[in-house]
Amino acid sequence: MNTRNQARRAVTLERVVYGLAIKKAARLGGIFRNRERSPIVVVLRLPAGADHDEYEVAAAIMIVETSALASDVEVASPKFDRRGEPDTAFIKAELRKHSSLLILWPADHSIAPEIALAADRIVDVDDVNPAHLAAAAKVVNGQLLDIEDARRMLAHPAKAVFAAFRSGRSVELVLQRLEACTSPESNDAGPLLEEMVGYGDAKAWGLSVAQDVREWREGRLAWTEIDRGILLSGPPGTGKTVFAGALARTCGANLVATSVSRWQSAGYLSDTLKAMRRSFEDAVKKRPCVLFIDEFDAISDRAALSGKEHEVYWTQCVNLLLELVDGHERLEGVVIVAATNHPDKIDPALRRSGRLDRHIQISLPDVEARRSLAATYFGKHLSQEVLDTISMATTGLSGADFERVGREARRVARREGRDVVVDDVMKRLPEPTRIEGLKRRTIAMHESGHATVGVHLNVGLLKTVVVPWEARGHQPAGFAYFEIDGDQLWSREMLLDRIAMILGGRAAEEELLGTAYDGAGAAGGSDLHMASDIATLLLVQFGMAGPLSFQTLKSVEDRDRIRLVDREVAARVEDLLQEQMLRSREIVRHLRPVVETLAGMLERDAIVDGTTVVQMLQERSP
Repeated sequence: MNTRNQARRAVTLERVVYGLAIKKAARLGGIFRNRERSPIVVVLRLPAGADHDEYEVAAAIMIVETSALASDVEVASPKFDRRGEPDTAFIKAELRKHSSLLILWPADHSIAPEIALAADRIVDVDDVNPAHLAAAAKVVNGQLLDIEDARRMLAHPAKAVFAAFRSGRSVELVLQRLEACTSPESNDAGPLLEEMVGYGDAKAWGLSVAQDVREWREGRLAWTEIDRGILLSGPPGTGKTVFAGALARTCGANLVATSVSRWQSAGYLSDTLKAMRRSFEDAVKKRPCVLFIDEFDAISDRAALSGKEHEVYWTQCVNLLLELVDGHERLEGVVIVAATNHPDKIDPALRRSGRLDRHIQISLPDVEARRSLAATYFGKHLSQEVLDTISMATTGLSGADFERVGREARRVARREGRDVVVDDVMKRLPEPTRIEGLKRRTIAMHESGHATVGVHLNVGLLKTVVVPWEARGHQPAGFAYFEIDGDQLWSREMLLDRIAMILGGRAAEEELLGTAYDGAGAAGGSDLHMASDIATLLLVQFGMAGPLSFQTLKSVEDRDRIRLVDREVAARVEDLLQEQMLRSREIVRHLRPVVETLAGMLERDAIVDGTTVVQMLQERSP
């Protein structure tokens, strides 16, 4: 549409505000000093998140109403393709037609080289400010707006201000409506990072970044010296979202939270890409800011997309995300926290240096972390004995589970005018299932097999072995917890040892109870599933036994699929598992007294410390 026609459209408060900002930038660009009307091209870079169409109309109105420009200056803007990328063809055509041009350019795109070469000046347009709002209110509504009132209004999103500030409404009424409907986003509620437990390396990283951000705000540290992104992984409910909020509070920064599914819900591909850009633009506008992106793995890995349906769609999403994450200067003041349950599904390019190169896994809270979570969410007034009881009863629960149960328990206590008591907590945990009799004996023997074989083969540091008296919801009925260094180099022998340890539970059942029970293969992620996955990697991807040809098997689904469709791979995996099962049974047979003694202790005491198991084996085999 021609700018002259655009200028005939209704003058609104929003357009006048934008027009004032554009006029200031155009003056800085030298258009008003161009008295001889020699050709001049000025590129105005719009603020992050700007409504491009409204700014274009505002610029047209400003030119028509400015006699010094109306005769020979035109407005031009790039058109956008279906990927949301600027197309410069229209601007190039306008450059050929007009000697003087005011070009509006979106802040989140680099200015095309041919446009930059044609420009005499490139100027940034200021964000909406109180002075512009006050001036526009007088022009459009005939109202006198105090600068301080304008500042209070602009504590809210500008779009909300323009919607609320209608002709005839008093300043007081506009402020009331804004306060009632669009209060500024707040991230004040919740703990600081230093108050949180169970986050290990993630907490240490966050505290370090918070210190760096404070120094950056004080002008003592360049943003290029700060870690600008982290990838958090872990089971659902381990508190990845809570971590992002706590990091923002500790940094004194705003929080912008989004997710890949929220981007997708915007509509077609072009809408998804726009939603992605908008999230980053919002974060830039609110800097210092923590941008939290949940379900990060849903973007997928381009290598896994080849030949599949929607390949083009997701490839464009990955490419845009790479561009957005890579904007070093544009993202100054923005820390990105991405969260996933499946880090192996993420495109490797997103995890290269300068992007989300730091990856930290958050595990389900251990017994010490659960004790601290109990004190945090249920009350520090609870005795140590009560906290111990709760920590044992909540094995397998996540930080999110603690938050939910705590909220419900506090509600009951608040209505009865008292503090939270242990019964408030226990009644809101999933209904317990007792582990007793033959079931308890079987599980104890199974976990004893894991622990004994694992310590014998030195697969890691055994921390504890547990067979609780009751299990709630998805809590495990028993477990042997080994601390294994995930960053170490894995040899063929180490992987075989780990498979043997995983099969140690089934080996103990067969050797000492004379039969096999269903626990080793009850569901996805069970012992047999994990052992099969490691064997598949060892044989097919790592080339440690048999052919050296390489196949990428990054995800659980990839490994399941190759065993399902390739009979030769399935047979080789089965042979390897049978070998390690025989080996594990031999170890259990050799260490039978230790396995039986440990199983008896677990039946009786529910929990045995890892050092006790190590000592038992040392006494058996000095």
